[in-house]
Amino acid sequence: MSYCINPNCQNPENLDRATVCTSCESNLLLKGRYRVFHPLGQNLGCRTFLAVDEDQPAQPRCVIQQFCGRQQSVADSGAQLNRRFRGGASILDELGKHPQIPKLLASFEVEGSEYLVQEYIPGRNLADRLSEKGVLKEIHIWYLLSELLPVLQLVHDNQLIHGDIKPSNIIHRKTSQTSLATAGKEDVRTLPCEEESGLVLVDFGGAVPANSRPLKTETVTGSAEYAAPEQIKGQAIFSSDIYSLGVTCIHLLTGMSPFDLFDIKSDSWAWRHYLKVPVSARLGRILDKMVEREVSKRYRSTEAILKDLKYGPTPIDAIASKPRWTLALWGGAAVALISVVLGSRLPSTVPSAFTSSEPVSTIPDIRFDPPPMQNFSRQESQSGPAVRTLADRENPVWAVAVTPNGRVIVSGNNDGTISLLHKRHGKVLKTIAAHLGPVWSVAVSPDGRTIASGGADGTTKLWNFYSGKLIRTLDGDKDGVFSVVFSPDGRALASVGKDKTLKLWEVEGGAELETLKRVFDEVQSVAFSPDRETLAIGSSDGKIEMWNWQTGELKETLWGHSEAVWSLAISPDGQTLASGSWDKTVKLWDISPNHQSRQPNGSLLRTLIGHSDKVKSLAFSPDGDKLASADLSGTIKLWRMSPGERWQMNPADTVGTLKGHSTWVELAFNPQDKTLISGSFDDTIKVWRLSP
Repeated sequence: MSYCINPNCQNPENLDRATVCTSCESNLLLKGRYRVFHPLGQNLGCRTFLAVDEDQPAQPRCVIQQFCGRQQSVADSGAQLNRRFRGGASILDELGKHPQIPKLLASFEVEGSEYLVQEYIPGRNLADRLSEKGVLKEIHIWYLLSELLPVLQLVHDNQLIHGDIKPSNIIHRKTSQTSLATAGKEDVRTLPCEEESGLVLVDFGGAVPANSRPLKTETVTGSAEYAAPEQIKGQAIFSSDIYSLGVTCIHLLTGMSPFDLFDIKSDSWAWRHYLKVPVSARLGRILDKMVEREVSKRYRSTEAILKDLKYGPTPIDAIASKPRWTLALWGGAAVALISVVLGSRLPSTVPSAFTSSEPVSTIPDIRFDPPPMQNFSRQESQSGPAVRTLADRENPVWAVAVTPNGRVIVSGNNDGTISLLHKRHGKVLKTIAAHLGPVWSVAVSPDGRTIASGGADGTTKLWNFYSGKLIRTLDGDKDGVFSVVFSPDGRALASVGKDKTLKLWEVEGGAELETLKRVFDEVQSVAFSPDRETLAIGSSDGKIEMWNWQTGELKETLWGHSEAVWSLAISPDGQTLASGSWDKTVKLWDISPNHQSRQPNGSLLRTLIGHSDKVKSLAFSPDGDKLASADLSGTIKLWRMSPGERWQMNPADTVGTLKGHSTWVELAFNPQDKTLISGSFDDTIKVWRLSP
């Protein structure tokens, strides 16, 4: 269908190849080359259309924005409006060089109307995503902010106010790629498919040039639901965009119209009342400040928000790093998340899958003020509440570990610190100012004397557990360290990072023993086996590699996951490897050595299905009879292992589901008792007492 863009046309729809409108006789080829298909949207003073450029052989799609019927005030003559349009087009031409802003292809004036022709962005906007899949989760909002705030900062640095930020103007770009899925040892290639690849801010039709003073306009721009109070009055400023972005976030979290989220009687936002899952205090505080109706109380710049985000919400920068063929958006490894964060599409075809309906625990969450510090060596009672919250400090937790004696929990935090907490009553024993960015990983040496940490600042550090003093810094992973783990004898340390390598370090002297970088995609997880020889490595292309870390020999490659492997755990007896993936499954592998070749078998024992979100963390209980798994939604599942029956291929017995966190979780079992430790990006650390 060809569409007539004459604003006065009564019947704009025409035949596909028509050149003249049958209703008003207007030319259907704008400037002799652009054929309009249908309207995409409209606001005050601007209409947006989908079109093709017939002047090019490939006839690519494009987006045309039409500005017509602009009212002129005494202060704004037609010449001034024209200069403003040309100035705005010049800025958009420069901004279009950024991958998250559409390219400006042309700007011109025809018969009294001004036009912008911009790049067409294939993908789904967030309004459609909300309608199709429901509300977003907290981790999605962290991703959205980390992706769009730098873009908005660029727009503002170029003295432009977007003026119409809302879900329908944020597109999750798709790119056509060929994905590779491999099962067992045979390659299965799929046809090219559409893969989501990042957020793009579109529709600059309401954009206005800015200066040091509020820009007064006779025509109100933007969408009323999302526009700041001063913008509705015709006085748009930079923080008006911040307000609109904040309202967009709470709309995506609640699914409710922004009009319904504001309580007129109390003159305050009531968006928390409509949340299906509570958000962390930190995110709530940031969003509240973004949507302050009084300009003086609102964030004045994107830099201020980014400062409060502390290197951005890196569940995206870190977790969200998708496999290149699934989400090449978060760059590097992390944090997504959007089908990383917005939903997976690739089904997981597995040799054996078991699904069971398990009870959801209803154990109470007990919060309390920590009592005075007890004798550190005192025997701890095994009785107490089923779950306790030890930390609620508005500081997201990236990683947790437990000392060998089971008395101290070590957490890596978003503000760059490492906290040592007494496991029983939660008192903070020590806080270490460790990294210049979030602490993504922590580990405690087998003798309990040394803490290793990996951070977003690209360094691996060793700390004296008792004094909290820095022993040494290992500069190896320039783009951030995802995981650190000690060898069973405590003599070596493995670290993996965004630079797609695994490094082995000597703990005693800090020497770099080995760098494995020949075959990896983006390395996400690593685990030592108790035999002190084997190192398991999981990567973003879904494969797991088993290495003899002392000789550098690749022993086996395990295929089975269709998406990134973000967590690995090896059973205490060294015979079973558990892997958790973004494909929402946990797989159990037989890695018991063949007595003749001493090589791991690498056969898939079973696939555990039950998570509704991407699996982020795994942990075996000290006796090996339970496996805990946690996902990005904050759900923890417990699986009963049967080591003596593992050759019979019986499904693992699901113990239950632990509900208590609102977003992604890291796990660690206490080596001395039946407690599970969980640290979450929702600012809390919880201790779960499990029944035998």
